[in-house]
Formats: sequence, C-alpha cells, structure tokens
Amino acid sequence: MEDLLENLSEALDKMTNTYRDILHTAQEKKEHIISGDIDKLESIIYQERNLAERVLLAEEKRRYVLHSINQTLGNSTESIKLNDLIEQIKEPYKSKLKEQYDVLIEVISEVEAINKVNTSLTKYSLEYVNNLIRSICSESLNDSTYQLSGKLKEPELNRMLFDISA
Repeated sequence: MEDLLENLSEALDKMTNTYRDILHTAQEKKEHIISGDIDKLESIIYQERNLAERVLLAEEKRRYVLHSINQTLGNSTESIKLNDLIEQIKEPYKSKLKEQYDVLIEVISEVEAINKVNTSLTKYSLEYVNNLIRSICSESLNDSTYQLSGKLKEPELNRMLFDISA
C-alpha cells in the first residue's frame, strides 16, 4: 500500500509541475497576444500541445494508481476521488497528499483564470480585425444565402475601399 501511495504522490507532483509549466506558458501567451507577435504565439501554442499531452499521461497514471489503491482498500465502488481517498488513509501520507491536492487545485485555478483572460484577449483581437476589414470593404447585400448547415451565409466583402494595385 505504501508503494501505491508513493506512486500517487509522484503522479501528483508531476501533474503539479506540468500545470505550473502550463501556467507559465499561458502567461507568456498573454504577453504575445497583447504584443501581437504571431511567430512567438505559434511557438507557445506548440508548447501548450506538448504540455497537454504530459498532463494526460500524468492523469492516466493518477487514475490507475487511485484505482489500484481503491482495490487494495477493498472499496466496492469502481473509482474513488482523491479527496475521498485522503480521508481514508493514515498519516504521514494523509497530510502529504492533502497538501499536494491543495497545491494542485490552486495551480489549476490560476491556469483557468489566465486562460479566461487569454480567451477574452483573443476574442477582442479577432473582433477588432473583423471590424477593420469591414471598415475597408463594402458588403454586397445580394449575396445573402443559406449554407448547407442551415445558417445564413454572411455577405461576401466585394469592393475594396483602397486600390490594392497601387
């Protein structure tokens, strides 16, 4: 049982470290969104994909270890939540796992907060670009048609305000 609890502790440490990396990457992403540096933003997105894969692997290990601990404890339920497990185990693992759990939840909350900011910044940037395009192009009112999805197709932007051949 101690080996399983030690494996769970290692998995939680790995998850926490990965989420800290994700938080750092999300903060960098925010700066690149604000500055409009597309090349660095592309690099950050690639890093996020790699970190997401690392989190999935750590999460799979955490679930496997939790399942093994649940079977060892003889619980009849198929799976057990980490919080519930912490209540069932004894010291010194109880306090160690509780502390790791609290830190992990805190880091994940910070990641969620910065991701909300990044989502808003991206949304506003896209709205700005779309409004800018609409201000230099006129819309054709005759092109309103329905798409295969059943939604109304936006009119195409036909005429340029500026002569692009110059």
